[in-house]
Amino acid sequence: MIVTEARPYAELKKELKKSDEIGIISCNACARMCGTGGEKVMLQLKKKLVKDGFNIVDMDLIGTPCDYNQLNKSQLHGNVQIVLACDSGVYNLKKLFPKHKIIGANITLGIGAYDGKKINIVCKVK
Repeated sequence: MIVTEARPYAELKKELKKSDEIGIISCNACARMCGTGGEKVMLQLKKKLVKDGFNIVDMDLIGTPCDYNQLNKSQLHGNVQIVLACDSGVYNLKKLFPKHKIIGANITLGIGAYDGKKINIVCKVK
């Protein structure tokens, strides 16, 4: 699995404008296991953004956005997408939708293994 940690919310807000139409896309695999993605985290982020006056127009929960074939190639709703996934998911979305502003909400730390109690990083990125 890929291990991620969330970027600070204040950093994400700096990349947004109140006039943006924002979609949130979340990984339901590794990022969910790390607590940086999945439905719960996606809904929490939406709640914070709406409270701060941002316009959320869509949310998509995707099994593994790092798998190009799992992404909906037809369209994205909104002009800005916040991606709750590792760098691989962000890369695929940028490749598929080059005209959209794609914002990665997570920092990829490395490859990890879940031992039944916690996630251990076994290979660090950089």
